[in-house]
Amino acid sequence: MKPLEQIPFNPERWPFFYGWMILFWGTLGVLLSVPGQTTGVSAFIEPLIRDLGVSRSSLSYAYLIGTLSSSFLLTPFGKVYDKIGARWMAFLSCSVLGFILLLLSQTDKITAFLGGLFPEHIAAFSLLAVLFFMLRLSGQGVLTMASRNMVMNWFDRRRGLVSGISGSAVSFGFSYTPKFFSGLIEARGWSGTWFLLGVLLILFFAPLLFLFFRDRPETSGLVPDGKTAGETGKLKAGNTRPFTLAEARGTFCFWAFALTMALQALVITAVTFHIESIFEQAGMEGKQGFNIFIPMSAVAITVTLIGGWIADRTQLRWLLATMLGGMAGNLFCISFIHPGWPIIGMILFGGIANGLFGLLMSVTWPRYFGREHLGAISGLCMTLMVVFSAIGPAFYSRVLDLFGSYFFAHLLCLFCAVLLCVAAFFARNPQQNR
Repeated sequence: MKPLEQIPFNPERWPFFYGWMILFWGTLGVLLSVPGQTTGVSAFIEPLIRDLGVSRSSLSYAYLIGTLSSSFLLTPFGKVYDKIGARWMAFLSCSVLGFILLLLSQTDKITAFLGGLFPEHIAAFSLLAVLFFMLRLSGQGVLTMASRNMVMNWFDRRRGLVSGISGSAVSFGFSYTPKFFSGLIEARGWSGTWFLLGVLLILFFAPLLFLFFRDRPETSGLVPDGKTAGETGKLKAGNTRPFTLAEARGTFCFWAFALTMALQALVITAVTFHIESIFEQAGMEGKQGFNIFIPMSAVAITVTLIGGWIADRTQLRWLLATMLGGMAGNLFCISFIHPGWPIIGMILFGGIANGLFGLLMSVTWPRYFGREHLGAISGLCMTLMVVFSAIGPAFYSRVLDLFGSYFFAHLLCLFCAVLLCVAAFFARNPQQNR
């Protein structure tokens, strides 16, 4: 009987190295997670506040509770990924994400029903917290983790290159999403948009992921980088000592990289979540905030492609320091946001940080800690990212309530970025300490 990885076709018989198909479908898997990412949720924030009658702070706290709760399950799900592989994890998480979107599309109706049992504001808050929990777990967490890890399992010597290609596509897709979803909402309403996305994920995309996803090349008689990777590629892969999760946690570089990713997740989530409010605070039209994401993605794509080429040829700590410099520059510009140079700075520095963020999230863990426990190690990093991304919107809302602006929130994040930038120079590859 054929192994499941060779059904309905064997990737070994593909006319070219199947890893390139893995690159395409893994990138698509990350893009399909966008309804569960803050960049996908951001376009729904103002319509939900208006139609459900919830306050900005209430919605932020529901998002905090839902996101924070989901973070505690990501490391266990990472261990499940190590056991069952990317194919099943992607199929199940994509299907669950679609089902949650169907429920979100009926939020007003479910809230009205629950309003007969509880005060309506409590019903709305509780429902949103539960749905955000499942949305963030399935989308931002499991589907993203499974798709990224799968791609990294199929490449070794070309890991930086393929991560650059994938990251550039993801950067463009994520950056265009708020504007695209905003247009859909204007045409179909927020309920109709979520319903359409849910149906597409369940009936169309989830089966496609199951059809084309494959966990590791070895199960199909292949090796990372392809049939022609040769003994050099095998030797390099064999020289990467696999770290356990406990061993990875004990290294300085794990925390330098993981905390940087977590801080960037906080900044991205908070700024994207409140982008309309941030622009309105600066005296501009709120929807203009969505316009920065597309040019920012152009910068991110360029940085990701160049960074992917560099990543295969240098130590990752230099890219980490560059990313933190971009993050600091972005936070400085957004602290003094107004038409002119701050907008240009946000696009330039934000693009640098975003471009290297996706690249380092993919490349770092397999290079530094091996592939054997990749799910568990990347799952812990995802846990930290989700915790920080959960805190971000609520933290920014609280600062706005206390001080009437977001300035002090930007300033604190800027201080943390500078500290981590110093730490980045000492984040050496632990494989060198064997």
